[in-house]
Amino acid sequence: MSITSHHLAIVLFATMFAWILWGPITWLLLSIFTPKSLLEKYFKEPHFTLTETYIMRGWPGFLLRTGIFSWSLLLPSFGKKRQIKETWKYMPRWYAIALKIFMCGTMMTLFIIATFMPIVLLFDF
Repeated sequence: MSITSHHLAIVLFATMFAWILWGPITWLLLSIFTPKSLLEKYFKEPHFTLTETYIMRGWPGFLLRTGIFSWSLLLPSFGKKRQIKETWKYMPRWYAIALKIFMCGTMMTLFIIATFMPIVLLFDF
């Protein structure tokens, strides 16, 4: 059995639909349950400006704050600008694992979409 554009389209749209279901819900839950120890250590000056802390306390800024913490956990070199280092020391293990799974899942979803979308749209098998 050969792979057709129909099969690729099914994989593509199933992946997109799955992320639409679990992505925002997971991101929201991770943002709501951000550990207090992490916020007390890093969510202040000099890591964030006063304006940034004000914006990132409410909706939808706290989602961006979670993204910044997850990127600094996944790729520590991204935290150099904000001097955010060793965030894993100030968060529970379950939170660090959940952030890593969420970010890796999001990156894999984006990779699948970016890889298969041109194939499905441009080529006819």
